[in-house]
Amino acid sequence: MFVAGKKRKAPPAGARAAPSARARTNASLSAASSAPKATEAEINKWYLLGTENARERQYRTSLDYYNRAIALALNENVRNARLYEARAHTLHKLGEYKRAMDDAKEAVIIDGNSTAGFMRIASILAATGKPKDALDVITKGLKTVNAQTSGYTQMDVQRMSIEGQLDPTYVPRIDYRLDPIQRLPEDLAVLILQLLDTRTLAICRAVSRYWMTLIDFVPVLWSRPQFTSSNAIQRLICQLPAYVKPRKQLPRQNHNVPECILRHVLEKSRGSLLSLWFPDGSAVTSATVDALFGHRRPRLASVNIGRTAVVSETLINRVLNWTLSSQITDIRLPYRSHIGNEAMEVIAREASALRVLDISGCTKVRVKHMFKAWNAVIADAQGSTALEKLYMNDHPGIPELLVYSTKYRHFSNLKVLHISIRDQGVLSMYAGLGPVMEYLQRITNAQIPFPGLIELNIDGVWDATVASRRFESINTALLISRCRLLCSGLCRLSALDATFVGAVLLHASLTDCFSTLQKLHLTRAAGFDSSMLWTLMSVHQQLPLVSLDLSGCVAVDAPAIAALISRCNNLVYVNLSQTAADNAVMAELTRIVSADDAAGLEVVVLDTTDITGAAARDFASACAKRYVRTRNNKHTHHAWRLSLFDIDNCFSIGSDAVAIVRDLLSFMQTRVLAAAPS
Repeated sequence: MFVAGKKRKAPPAGARAAPSARARTNASLSAASSAPKATEAEINKWYLLGTENARERQYRTSLDYYNRAIALALNENVRNARLYEARAHTLHKLGEYKRAMDDAKEAVIIDGNSTAGFMRIASILAATGKPKDALDVITKGLKTVNAQTSGYTQMDVQRMSIEGQLDPTYVPRIDYRLDPIQRLPEDLAVLILQLLDTRTLAICRAVSRYWMTLIDFVPVLWSRPQFTSSNAIQRLICQLPAYVKPRKQLPRQNHNVPECILRHVLEKSRGSLLSLWFPDGSAVTSATVDALFGHRRPRLASVNIGRTAVVSETLINRVLNWTLSSQITDIRLPYRSHIGNEAMEVIAREASALRVLDISGCTKVRVKHMFKAWNAVIADAQGSTALEKLYMNDHPGIPELLVYSTKYRHFSNLKVLHISIRDQGVLSMYAGLGPVMEYLQRITNAQIPFPGLIELNIDGVWDATVASRRFESINTALLISRCRLLCSGLCRLSALDATFVGAVLLHASLTDCFSTLQKLHLTRAAGFDSSMLWTLMSVHQQLPLVSLDLSGCVAVDAPAIAALISRCNNLVYVNLSQTAADNAVMAELTRIVSADDAAGLEVVVLDTTDITGAAARDFASACAKRYVRTRNNKHTHHAWRLSLFDIDNCFSIGSDAVAIVRDLLSFMQTRVLAAAPS
């Protein structure tokens, strides 16, 4: 430091001035003047890259850079303590204590004033259960290192900490703020974070800076966005038809996703996006789509635009034109009125590996053009596409699809088909089934259209309310029967509001598939009576039914229902509301719950039935006993529990029985619906 009026003493002849701290730091990466300047710059580059990645906790990448820097230094016979200190820090973070110890010792040998080397050796010894050796090392370091060296104070603090651990009265301080994710290897932490949905992942970013860095810099976490949690209970409850429970009694969930979260997902995916999903209620702007186009073209596997997502026609066309490729397997565009025949031609031409297609409510798509579009792609007219799941709910081309599929094999590989009708406005678009039925009769070699069909949804197709002047609904049951949709091997059938189907056609449709059904939802079917049910069960002692819904089938008596349930030991969901179910049916349900080899009921709906209070109490008691058994069983990972028990409007169940049922099922958090009848 210059002081006015005094002259600085000149150093003696032949003596070198002591370098300052800044000079030593800048010269640490060029310790030997014999190394070429180009090599020094290369070493410095790898060192800085390693330091930058270490700050971002990318230790594996940082280790690679440090290895390159040290290899270059060794080739030029340059020994640099700072390089070994940095690599020892990285190896310590990765849990490789032996290699970290060797690098720390090498740093101390090169530079006797290496405070980082002494502290690293002491930290490793303390972490491996050798606090006495750690104290010896840090004490030796304090005697060796110059007191003016940077890091000397930290060494003294570490010495006091180790001495406290050696004190017999020392009680280790438990830090309840320890981060479990930070203590795990990064690859294992990423596997855990992949189990979270996107909403929870966005919340986890706010936990700490480490969590934010880890989540933001791992694109695979954002590759498959999932905005709704898979709640099995809610899915089962939502299967209840609208006429059983008013909508206001069912829990409402808000699935609206802010536009900023969508844009954040697309930005952080960095071109690794596998699933593009705009959920219901989300508003998508051009800025969100630009975030998708800001990176390399992703290899998308699915495109899903929710029914109520606010997306303009221009943005949807941009997304489809940019994302369609041979890798895409799932396209869902429900109730998009602007999707027409041109879009189907592009999808058929570009998405050759398509497995799932949802064009529900896309009224501008003509079935005839669909067959023509895929006919230009497949080898011949009798070839088939790779499509396995087709959703065409509320579509005016349902009759044409069924009839054309009996002649052409384009969609013969379908395993899931949903053709339900709920929108009454779509019915006015039908031109009548008379010409379609005549065309079906003219087909000489009519084949089963979908021989490998596993799941079929025809909700509302047999409903009497679809009768109109232009829609000949009297022929719908005949069309389903003649096209042989309910073939053998069908596992899941949903036909809600089947009031307009006769007993003969219904029996003919169910005969082939009744023995393989795992899901049977047939509601308000006037033609489904006890004699038909006894006939279908006559040749089957056991049935694989898991989900059963016969609500509103008033023609089926209690003995037939009890016999059906006695043959189904795997039932999970049962809805017998507005039927003749009585105590005999309740006794069979109690038997299923009591049996240890049975799956166990989770949802039971017995609204407006003849169940008495004693039967309801016995069923609740059996459920409580099963819950205790499964909870105490060490071989079961999750305790069984009844999720929903609905005994509304059962006149034979008094308030005292309801109170007992609620008390028995309260500790398993069962939702009991038992309002007094009006």
